[in-house]
Amino acid sequence: MAILQRSCLLLGVSLLSACTTMADRLQGSITPPPGYGYAIVSLTARAFDQDSANTGMHIVDSQGQTVANGRASMNTDTVFGEEGMSPVDGRLQLFALPPGHYQVADAWGNWIEESGWGSQWRSVSMPIHAGFDISAGSSVYLGEVFLDLSLRPEMKLSNQQKRDFGHMRRVWKVQDLSHVEIRPLQLPAAANPGTAAP
Repeated sequence: MAILQRSCLLLGVSLLSACTTMADRLQGSITPPPGYGYAIVSLTARAFDQDSANTGMHIVDSQGQTVANGRASMNTDTVFGEEGMSPVDGRLQLFALPPGHYQVADAWGNWIEESGWGSQWRSVSMPIHAGFDISAGSSVYLGEVFLDLSLRPEMKLSNQQKRDFGHMRRVWKVQDLSHVEIRPLQLPAAANPGTAAP
């Protein structure tokens, strides 16, 4: 039964990333499906070879099971922000989750790096372990997960509400965001982001 529930949950999350646009799916309202809540988080990155960079993140439930995966390509995905703001490479993610406690467990990135011997793929995985709660019918904004992949890889969490809410209004076509709860992710006190793989 647990496996079936996880499969259904992952299917529900994957439906949010189908071929239709987010504006088509939301129809002007950021109201979650019955029995679910929304988690909203932007995933962005910077790299020397920006077009080759990809990032991702994993969300786990209170049992440590992966229930959602986010992914962004710095070549094709953009967070546009409000009118007049400079867009950034990345994707504003929307996850439908049943009520419960969750963690953004980690974030990863890969990119092409040039060296004296040519170009090679580099990758990094960084633990986050930032918890958040979802209740039925709620929509929670968790801020931004940003990966700097350009020199010594680093990860930063921040509140980019103005930009991300601007994107929801302009691109997702959701004008009323007054009921979205603002709860940016925070790293645990002892967090120690990972380093790039050789």
